[in-house]
Amino acid sequence: MTGEMTLRRALVGSFLLGFAAVAQASAGNGIRVGGSSGRLHPYIELEGRYDSNVAFDQNANQSSGFILHVRPGLTLDSPGESVAVKLDANLDWAQYLGKNSNLSRLYGEAQLGVGVNRRGTLGLELTDGFRRSSTTHVLSFSGAVVENSNSLTLAVPWRPGGGAFVTTVSGGWDLSTFEAFDKGLICGDPTLPDCDAGRLAKLGYSDVRGGLELRWRFLPRTAAVLQGEYWKRLPQDSQLSSKPWGWRVWAGAAGLMSAHLAGTLKGGWGSISDAPGSISSWLANAEVEWLPVETASLKLGYVRDIGVDPGQDFGFTSHRGYLDARALLASQYTAQITASYEHRDYPKSNTLDAADLLVVQPSADIELTRWLRVGAGVAYTKRTSKIPSGGHQFPAFDFDKTEAFVRLRGTY
Repeated sequence: MTGEMTLRRALVGSFLLGFAAVAQASAGNGIRVGGSSGRLHPYIELEGRYDSNVAFDQNANQSSGFILHVRPGLTLDSPGESVAVKLDANLDWAQYLGKNSNLSRLYGEAQLGVGVNRRGTLGLELTDGFRRSSTTHVLSFSGAVVENSNSLTLAVPWRPGGGAFVTTVSGGWDLSTFEAFDKGLICGDPTLPDCDAGRLAKLGYSDVRGGLELRWRFLPRTAAVLQGEYWKRLPQDSQLSSKPWGWRVWAGAAGLMSAHLAGTLKGGWGSISDAPGSISSWLANAEVEWLPVETASLKLGYVRDIGVDPGQDFGFTSHRGYLDARALLASQYTAQITASYEHRDYPKSNTLDAADLLVVQPSADIELTRWLRVGAGVAYTKRTSKIPSGGHQFPAFDFDKTEAFVRLRGTY
């Protein structure tokens, strides 16, 4: 079954139940569920978007176009004493206009969090995130793809003696599958698996992982942290993809540094085997968030990590920096900007030496009424790659695109 059909069947039922409940509810601030604190909010979002590079091509081959997005969705927030549930899910029909209409298809995403006995000695945390999108975290593909990804995590925190010291055991399962974005485009060398729709579908994989975290709260809102993780990749086709495994260890501290300043500082070491060969590197995670007032924040961060893209020889080390700034003005206007830059080195690859990805998106929106918001923004994306001497330059290894959008959202 395709990712599109799976998403459609999984979420459409939820929307039908939600809108059926709307028909029986009186007008107000959502639909009451799970007592007076729980609220279910169905919503509909309409977005018009101009894309300067619809098919993620190199500059000489770029083709612009307009896309209309229709996103029905729902949010659920039920902060119960014994069980807390939070859900945000939507379908996204992307209708490409004009000559690019063949690219129209269904996307979507869902985020679920369930917490059990969060104030007790022994708890349970389940989180699951699903996303189907035309953007991918893989930087080694030589053509545009549609990625379906799901990340499931189950964690059991143990908080003896009031919770100053917390031990959390966790396990997870990450699943990714891929489809051709435009089967009519030739992305490069046909001998590469990701340039053939049939073999691209076989580059999907599962990652299974287990982890342990020790957290000591030595100040009311500041804690020392020690984390360890082991993971193993299970590719769909071991002839097309390697079967790496690896581990990470982190140590540091996180929490409030002052009334208006929060931060995280962690360092560690990680290793990957069979990627092919082995890749080992230092790790780092540094983040600072400034909260000058309740309605404004500025977050800056840096992550040094290791990972593996699907394929035979795409183990990498990465540097990623990011920024997130936002402000609420006059209780009605919101301005924000997000930006990230990532550089990856592929020391064992014969196809790709390095890749860089820059994304910058400023935006603003206005709350016209409690149930209606309108917003607009611009997103700029630039990807560059370093190919080994004598290698082929493929269309999606280097591209840039500018997108401008206007969005209208109505929430019950």
